[in-house]
Amino acid sequence: MITSSIISPQDIQAHYNILNRIGCLGDQPDKGFTRAAYSDEETAVLAYFATQAELIGLHTDWDAVGNLCIETKDKHEHWVECGSHVDTVPAGGNFDGLAGIVAGFVAIAALNQLPRAYGLRLRIWRGEESASFGITSIGASAALGLLPADSLNNRHAGRSLAEAIREQGADPKFIEQRQSTISQCELDHIAAHIELHIEQGIVLEKETLDIGIVSGIRASSRSWISLQGEFDHSGATPMGKTYRRDTNLALAHILVALDDLFSSYQKENPSIDLVQTIGHINSNKEKNEHDDELYNNAISKVSGYAYFSYELRSCDDILRNSYKKEAMQTVQNIAASFGVTVEVESVSNSSGVKALNQPLQQRMRSICETLHYKHRTLASGAWHDAALIAQQKRSDQSNIPVAMIFIPCLKGKSHSPEEFSSYEQIAKGASLLANLMQQDLNDL
Repeated sequence: MITSSIISPQDIQAHYNILNRIGCLGDQPDKGFTRAAYSDEETAVLAYFATQAELIGLHTDWDAVGNLCIETKDKHEHWVECGSHVDTVPAGGNFDGLAGIVAGFVAIAALNQLPRAYGLRLRIWRGEESASFGITSIGASAALGLLPADSLNNRHAGRSLAEAIREQGADPKFIEQRQSTISQCELDHIAAHIELHIEQGIVLEKETLDIGIVSGIRASSRSWISLQGEFDHSGATPMGKTYRRDTNLALAHILVALDDLFSSYQKENPSIDLVQTIGHINSNKEKNEHDDELYNNAISKVSGYAYFSYELRSCDDILRNSYKKEAMQTVQNIAASFGVTVEVESVSNSSGVKALNQPLQQRMRSICETLHYKHRTLASGAWHDAALIAQQKRSDQSNIPVAMIFIPCLKGKSHSPEEFSSYEQIAKGASLLANLMQQDLNDL
């Protein structure tokens, strides 16, 4: 094992000096970035790493759906991988995803000429963000044969996903046929898969820590909840539930009741792995364009229609689904007490990763102690491509060992121009990654 921090901030900065220009919305990186899935900007970043890889004697391979693999050329039966994405949300930052790719590239470059038990691979996935085509982890899902064929009809910036894929030289037929680009044999020979990512939260910064060792990856359940009451004259209709079926009033009580429900769960288990969020209240632009009833509300009317979005996230699907059942019953009960009916439209329901590989987590702790990195264990509140790898099975039905490394980001900001992680922080994460990738992992 390497016993020192081998990646320098200068190693990281050398790549960012170039990457800060690709997809930047102004003359400085703090203006924000837009690199949509299957855009020219996303492809330009992949092409940059392909060129850099070839310059230092690494092998490059573009799969049929546009993902890029960078590998050492030595012959090994098993491989240790790292990976992430380079696309952004509109006007996002240049660290969400990209920090993991830069860290992975410099780690493999540092290890390329050193003795190892495994081949090393960097996977650069297309389109992890759902902002472009309304789908999360497009490239990873397509590579694993998991992306539904009808997703090719999803549109962004005036083009379908199928059109965007073709424009970037890839082949949507693999998605149409649910054909994977990663064979079962390739999955069987992954010794470990590791993703480095900014935390996208404020825990590490607040606790002045260098590293977060990720215990699990939360997935979400998302719904639209619509309330139907009765429109009435605001002055002529007496107050009270006997006369009014007021959806806005019902909605207000529902939101408080949901918060009380969560508080009761949290009181019983202060460290409960569950978060709930009301993101929209009568405010989704796309929904409002097709929902005329909302605009029947008026300053002089009792509200007869309202809606809100409801999201739950947890690493534990059983906990999340159990809580959701109770939450939906709470919504129904409160609505009924106001004479209001409820319609629930499920938007998505994905599976989380309750526990990432424990031996890998322990190895990361040991390396952090050796490198004198302050660290803690925490769950990932956001989804990552690594979750899909963790959900795959080898031929013997064993799980592929998967780990995630978090590094701090300024004020916990992400998906905005304020997103920032220093070159020093990325270098520490990359040094941990390099140490981990060089280890003998036969006992995982």
